[in-house]
Amino acid sequence: MKLMQKRSLLAKRQLLPTGLCISQLCAGLVSCFHLPKVAFLLAIFSSGFVLAQAPSVPPGELNKQEHDPVLKSIEGITITDRLGNTVPLDQEVRLANGQRVPFGEVFKSGLPVIFNPIYFSCPMLCNLVVENMIKSMAECGLTLGVDYKVVTMSIDPRDSALDARNRKRALVDVFKEEAELTGASTDQSADGWNFLTGEESHLRLIADSVGFDYQWNDYNQEYAHGAGAFILSPEGKLTRTLQGIEFDPQTLRLALVEASSGKVGTWADQIILTCFVYDPSKARYGPAALFVMRLGGLVTVLGLGGFLLVLKRTGRF
Repeated sequence: MKLMQKRSLLAKRQLLPTGLCISQLCAGLVSCFHLPKVAFLLAIFSSGFVLAQAPSVPPGELNKQEHDPVLKSIEGITITDRLGNTVPLDQEVRLANGQRVPFGEVFKSGLPVIFNPIYFSCPMLCNLVVENMIKSMAECGLTLGVDYKVVTMSIDPRDSALDARNRKRALVDVFKEEAELTGASTDQSADGWNFLTGEESHLRLIADSVGFDYQWNDYNQEYAHGAGAFILSPEGKLTRTLQGIEFDPQTLRLALVEASSGKVGTWADQIILTCFVYDPSKARYGPAALFVMRLGGLVTVLGLGGFLLVLKRTGRF
């Protein structure tokens, strides 16, 4: 009950006041599944929700709704996988304590990073992403601040260092309570999670470098944006893009192990990464085609060898 109360504090705006939030959620779900039918159904649902909230209008005004500013604000807003890109480490950002530093400062620990672009006043989608990310972090078996770091950056230049401190305090507390349920260590969680703010030009360059698109909507006074998290190497190279609002704990773990080049995790993780590759369509790691072919070949050879051995022992060969 206490954990649920904590989580409810993350979305202080209560229920969705506008259709934009639903539209953003739909955009996140579409980016997660990449299915035309799902996109079509969600578009219908989003449009219906917006129109349902709108006051009745004369027939002559219906044509205006075809150009609904809420729906238009999310057109083209997506996450582009820019695997292999290096984030601009020289861009200036503000730490939660107000100190201005180059973005590269948060990579000095030599640990892989979960990069989480959001904005602190987001009424719904950002909260869903962060809450599910926290749950996955607590269940992935790696230790925040020891095996990896998290960098949450606000895309809204109006967010201040004070906003960052308040959000850090709330989310670290939620993570600690979630981690208690799984037995995960939280000793270094506060040091391992950075919350950043900054100027529009710097924030935009950093977000663009990982393919995170967003756009301010004057009609609703909110940002339209995609949903996801980005795994960066200790050098700031994008090694994996995790799209959607939910993150499988094992997938998150393997993505961090992969980003660290084997410096975190176990030998079992390395074996899995040798035989498995990331499948964006399923948002998880699966058997590599070459591995499956080799395994199939090995099974065939062993089966044939066993068959010939049986024939020889029975005198039929």
